[in-house]
Amino acid sequence: MLGHGHINDILPGELLCRIFRLFLDPYHPKRDRCRLSLVCRLWCGWVQGSASLWTDIIASEGLGYLRKSLERSKDASIELSYPGGTRTACTMRADKFLQEASPHVARWQSLSIDTSYPVNWAEALAPLEEKGVPNIETVNIFGEPAFLRTPTGLTGTITIGNGAFPKLKNIRLRAVPVTIRVTGLTTLRSFALRRIPEVPLRAVVGVLENSPHLEQLEVEGCDGLKIVEKNWSVRLIKFERLTGVVLGGLDAAVTNFILSIVHAPNCERLIINLTNPPPLSVLFNASISHLLLPFREDGLERPLLDVAVEEDVVCDYITIQVGYIGIDICASRDVASSHLNNVLSWIGDYSGSEASYPVSLTFYFGFEDLGYVEAFGPKFSVKHIDVSESSHAILLEYLSHPRRQNSSGWPFPRLEDLDCHLDSWHKIAGTRLLDMLTARYGCAGTEQSVEAETPTPLRSIKLHSTTRPDELIRRIQEILSNVEITWVDDS
Repeated sequence: MLGHGHINDILPGELLCRIFRLFLDPYHPKRDRCRLSLVCRLWCGWVQGSASLWTDIIASEGLGYLRKSLERSKDASIELSYPGGTRTACTMRADKFLQEASPHVARWQSLSIDTSYPVNWAEALAPLEEKGVPNIETVNIFGEPAFLRTPTGLTGTITIGNGAFPKLKNIRLRAVPVTIRVTGLTTLRSFALRRIPEVPLRAVVGVLENSPHLEQLEVEGCDGLKIVEKNWSVRLIKFERLTGVVLGGLDAAVTNFILSIVHAPNCERLIINLTNPPPLSVLFNASISHLLLPFREDGLERPLLDVAVEEDVVCDYITIQVGYIGIDICASRDVASSHLNNVLSWIGDYSGSEASYPVSLTFYFGFEDLGYVEAFGPKFSVKHIDVSESSHAILLEYLSHPRRQNSSGWPFPRLEDLDCHLDSWHKIAGTRLLDMLTARYGCAGTEQSVEAETPTPLRSIKLHSTTRPDELIRRIQEILSNVEITWVDDS
């Protein structure tokens, strides 16, 4: 192994400094530079004199370190970080950090602030607006939600496009009282707002209209986003590069409006989070039917529709995943199933006349509302059901009889795969399962109902329990001799 003396003879100092930079911990660059400096005088000189080793400036190292780093980084681009959390607690305030670094704004390449203390953002951001930050590409500012409701005078401003941040590519703001202004085309690649109360919908639309290269869009929990102009018309905006969209905690009409004007043919992930929404016909209607275009292409099979329902004491949680679209709904128990029905109606109505989606249905914890299973009309073919311990009674009983409203058909006639969690109601659940299989598929010596055509035989049954239910497996095989039975040890 070569010692540092041999390395010094072989490698030029410039290359060594590049290697040193890879060694630096972004949270503790001061410590790591000290370690390198103690190896030998030559290394110490390179560390002290190399501007590239002083460009990662972190506030938690203290005011003296900040000033030294700004001096020794010379004319190099710098990355500023004000980290949150106890591991890297800062002794100076975020506004003081920005004040010290503001004379060097021309060299800023990125700025990340995560503070749990109240900040006068009007004063903190004012120097940046006045001087401009011509080369910054990334801005992440995370504030403390408890200090959001501040006087108007503490609200800061960020101007993108031809304003103070002309080269900005990525901006993420969370719980910070700021307003955003757009002047001309932007270079944005990602735009994320979370719990920003002061941003109006027109500002967000302005960003979208002027950011043709946008790749990621996230807007969550922004109370200020409201539709206040009844006749406001915005043209459809096409984003060829937009691959990810997250909209959460917004007014349903606002979510609908944003989705109605955003056309992203190459989108790979769309997440919609809704909490106690109004009737979802406000959101899921013809104005956003273009989201289903990828599912209407000729010759392509419809993607799997994965639906999970978790009933709680007060609210129900519904997760719907179909292709690239994910929808999460939290709603009171009396209306939750109607929300699922709204979403399914939208998918079925705007997926083409030949649409038929395979469905995987999972029930966690309790199950009392039959509206969840009756929501699946002819355009949805339930192929898989995962039955939790507390869902047995109602769900297995439901599967045991032809539909009351339509005696000519069984519920979920194309059901192929069944997951059944047995413990802690091992014997009771096993009996219910056998009763359902017998009623639905019949067995030797049993007279089956003639009211309905026999549904497709199950392809597989997966039994979850802490002990292997050999007797139950044997009796299932008597009813369905060709079914594949798997036992999963849940102990």
